[in-house]
Amino acid sequence: MMSRYGLPYYTRTRDIRHRLIGYKHSECGKIFFSSKIKQICPECGRGGTINTVSLVQDGVIDAISISRESQIGLEWVKNKAVGIIKIDFDGSEVRIPTELTDIDIPANKIFSVQEWIGKEVEPTMRILDNNPDGAIYYGVKFKPKPINRKKQIPFTDKLIECKNPGIASIGVSIPRYKTTAQNMAKHLNIDPNYILKGLGVKEVTVPNWDQDTSTLAMDAAADALSLLPPEIVETIGMIVVGSESKPYSVKPSATNVMSYVGAPENIIVYDAEFACIATGMQIKPAISMIKTGEIDTALLIGADVAQGSPGDPLDLDTGAGAVCMVISKYNVILEYLTMNTHVGDHPDFARRKYQNYPFHGHAFTGNPSYFAYQEAAINKTLKMMNIDLKEIVAATFHQPNYNFEKKEVQKYKLDDKSRIEAGLKPCVIGKPVIYLGNTYSAATMFGLAEIVNEPEHAIKIDKETAKKVGFENPDNPTIKLMEGDKILTGWYGSGAGGGCAIFEVTELYKKYLNNIYPFSQRLHNPDEITGKKYISLIKRYFAKDMIKLK
Repeated sequence: MMSRYGLPYYTRTRDIRHRLIGYKHSECGKIFFSSKIKQICPECGRGGTINTVSLVQDGVIDAISISRESQIGLEWVKNKAVGIIKIDFDGSEVRIPTELTDIDIPANKIFSVQEWIGKEVEPTMRILDNNPDGAIYYGVKFKPKPINRKKQIPFTDKLIECKNPGIASIGVSIPRYKTTAQNMAKHLNIDPNYILKGLGVKEVTVPNWDQDTSTLAMDAAADALSLLPPEIVETIGMIVVGSESKPYSVKPSATNVMSYVGAPENIIVYDAEFACIATGMQIKPAISMIKTGEIDTALLIGADVAQGSPGDPLDLDTGAGAVCMVISKYNVILEYLTMNTHVGDHPDFARRKYQNYPFHGHAFTGNPSYFAYQEAAINKTLKMMNIDLKEIVAATFHQPNYNFEKKEVQKYKLDDKSRIEAGLKPCVIGKPVIYLGNTYSAATMFGLAEIVNEPEHAIKIDKETAKKVGFENPDNPTIKLMEGDKILTGWYGSGAGGGCAIFEVTELYKKYLNNIYPFSQRLHNPDEITGKKYISLIKRYFAKDMIKLK
């Protein structure tokens, strides 16, 4: 008899798991959720046409139960909650049995069921199970919805073909859980200032036990596509996931994304590897194929659950997360202007076969590598496009830590002091590494998301200075990106390669801003129940698969 964990079982139920496929009866209009296609409606008992519908949408908890599965010391991990989610689909009430995630289950007191009944939840992709032979089963679970969460909807109701290709939307996936610099320093018996000041990082994101690079990539893709008309999915011709922490050595994560979003099957799909510039290196190929007519749209995703040997500087600021850029000829909010790279054989950071953690070359990593390669690419780009840095309104760089990026900002005189001395308004700098940690392949992309997915940026300068550089409201100086503004993005990948891409804000960006859930709210969600949750170092190591249960 075939084990229920065998691959044939998973293949037969993949669509149901990935897209929560339900069935709608043509005669009575009722919708039912089942693992088998029925020829007769279970509601009215009549025959008719059974149509498939996707039930991936927000709902409320109708029933919930928990299990406390595993324990490390005094801390519980892999706790599970299961229940029934009730959703309203076209006026029809549908109940879906599901597993819930990101719910805190107390270790030594009664779990209050009534507290959760009626709570709003939203779908998310997570690990459902693991085959003993190595297959990972992914599927939709539901997680608590932040109280103040703004639902994203398409910023235009149709696809608008633009003169030049570029970025049509940016989606992110940020884990709920975090660990602070102080907590890490306490348990590793080091000075917290080594992290706070030496690396410039205050806290790092931590995946839940059922999150990995693939689930983060899928959620980021869904987030980006939610801002575009549904028909954009049919125009996708390329999906690439750049990562240093793939779940599989051979199987790509990009096919998980393709299956989840329902993209066409005749497309280019692969995973990319070039350390932290893995996704950045895909921008030029995607743009080139769009310009030649080979494809219309590409999903470029940077996703990582970054790791370092416990206590090593690489470990102290590693985070987790994913960003998806939709590159397209439709609904362009950031027009692509140019990109240049600078590459060479420079092994400053690597991970040999069978090694658990990467190693780095310490002094060989900074000036001769990160700065040299990234700056060479930036200088080439500025010279080729004849762009003066005074034209740059916003910028972000690769962020292995904040202090490295801060040096680049100062090097190019994009810091507040230099800009004000030149009579310019400050430059908007994307620096989420302070609250995310180093997200490897997603690092520069998170910086761009912080710039683009925010309605306005508060500038911390005094009233007189604000008046001097031309702010309309000196009492509350803010910068809003406007049509024609240029954004510089710096990229770096160990091994080594530097990159620089420049984008220009289009007239559609204003509409885009009206529909986004602001990045700052995602990063600093204040909700007591469903906002960020701080966890211990031991839970962080377990979640990142750095320690095992017996």
